[in-house]
Amino acid sequence: MIIAQRANRMRILSAVLLALVLTAMPKTADAYVLMGEHVLELMVKALGRADTLEVTQTVTLSTADIPPAPATLSETVRIRFPVDFRADGAGDGYQRQILISGGQVLRAVNGVIQEGTPPRYARYADTMMVKPRSAMADHLLAMGVDVSVSSLGRLEDRYGYVVGARFPDENAAQLWVEKDTFLPMRLLLPPTAMASGEGPVEIRYRNWTFVDGLAYPMHIVLWQNHQIKEEIRVDRLQVNPVLSGDLFNFAALRQAWSRPAAVLNDPAPYLPEGDVPGVTESEKKN
Repeated sequence: MIIAQRANRMRILSAVLLALVLTAMPKTADAYVLMGEHVLELMVKALGRADTLEVTQTVTLSTADIPPAPATLSETVRIRFPVDFRADGAGDGYQRQILISGGQVLRAVNGVIQEGTPPRYARYADTMMVKPRSAMADHLLAMGVDVSVSSLGRLEDRYGYVVGARFPDENAAQLWVEKDTFLPMRLLLPPTAMASGEGPVEIRYRNWTFVDGLAYPMHIVLWQNHQIKEEIRVDRLQVNPVLSGDLFNFAALRQAWSRPAAVLNDPAPYLPEGDVPGVTESEKKN
């Protein structure tokens, strides 16, 4: 009788202890995950601040997309935070330019404006440019990233906060932020009906460095439909250079990068800014 009572007491005590342990333990690993908007706030802070930035870089193009472009381009990127971006790339007689300003995008190849929407990976710098946190949240929401969702994930040998998805789900739009540094490491965007056949887009940011308090990745890989489209390696960074407003003058550049349709199949050499191909001196005066 006494033995049975003791055994019963032990079972009751064990049950109580187990209940206490289960209550103290987190129900899911998400108990340790920061909220998405908090992650974005820390990311914007980690990126640092600047007024302008000039980046000199080498861009390696996908072999499938080389004709008529060369395999590599020497490119200069100029940024006026938080929304103006311009890239000028050239190599072997080929030139491409892109301007993103005030929500508008302008592209030109060999001085000819390219119609249509540029590939989404062309806006790889947005994640590093947009500030403050509220603006970044709005920007990600516009791309389909649900900033109210966050989880922990692992990419190769790095751990990060996944804003927009529950790891390992890769079907949702998501931004990965490195767990210790709070710097962007991956942007993953699923296929969109707005760009039929484009496939998923992935941008990976690597080898971050700091110059005058501003963080910037020295290696960026741009993927589309599970294939590398471009690989960027930064050669030089200059923080807060003096940039002319003409570099981001959308209306003026639209005119400068336009040419008559009759000569579209005969790309002309690059002309300095301000010169309009196909326009004579007398026409300029008029």
